[in-house]
Amino acid sequence: MKDKEIESAFPHEAVYDFKGDKIVIASPGMSLRDWFAGMALQGLLASIAPVQGTDKNGLLKGTAIRCYEYADAMITIHRDY
Repeated sequence: MKDKEIESAFPHEAVYDFKGDKIVIASPGMSLRDWFAGMALQGLLASIAPVQGTDKNGLLKGTAIRCYEYADAMITIHRDY
């Protein structure tokens, strides 16, 4: 999955003038995969009722995995179109 993390969401560059010298600071931003996973997580959490149970860690891990599965699907479609 590392190849899917090459694309960036929100890359930016800042130029500062420091006593007449220009300093450029570039940031690649977060990976597009992480951005898509975060958006999937936001949607999932907004659309379900709070879940209570004894296997909280399993539920949280499963939800995170599902979000990255959504992100991977989004990247596949994003690259094809």
